[in-house]
Amino acid sequence: MIKDVGKVKDIAKRFDVPSRMGTHGIGHTRFATESGVDRYHAHPYQSYIIPDITVVHNGQITNYWKIRDPLERKGHVFESFNDTECIVHYMADKLNQGYKLEEALDQAVIDLDGPFSILVGTPDGIGIAKDKLGLRPGVMVETDEIFAIASEEMALHDVTDSDEIEQIAPGETRAYTI
Repeated sequence: MIKDVGKVKDIAKRFDVPSRMGTHGIGHTRFATESGVDRYHAHPYQSYIIPDITVVHNGQITNYWKIRDPLERKGHVFESFNDTECIVHYMADKLNQGYKLEEALDQAVIDLDGPFSILVGTPDGIGIAKDKLGLRPGVMVETDEIFAIASEEMALHDVTDSDEIEQIAPGETRAYTI
């Protein structure tokens, strides 16, 4: 996991991202509205409950304390008050209980309140969930060369020339595993 502040191209160069190998990845450019703009508050957030689960999200979880409190009572340790950290603990908890990625995302749409688009990366997959009202964007594109999910359409224009960008429906989840 790479977390830093700055332009994507500068971070990619600094950490030699093009030389890294893998099947999938998630990234995030953050417009901070409620917490600091520093490496500590940068996305993705990672779970230490289950290694290699990362989450980025666009939105706000309005029932943050209702979700966080039971997780803390189970032993989850929070290092910030960022709602994305709450989501990664929530997802790690569901996966630890035996939920498959798609099932955990489906449950997140039921349990989490507020406007959101969530992207989750696990060692064997990637998924997206969009809030029930569809208040935050969630988009994807799939061509012979690329499969990409984003919370903003503009992000996909930077990685593909395709005009086939699909909007994720309100309350919809999708998971892709290898």
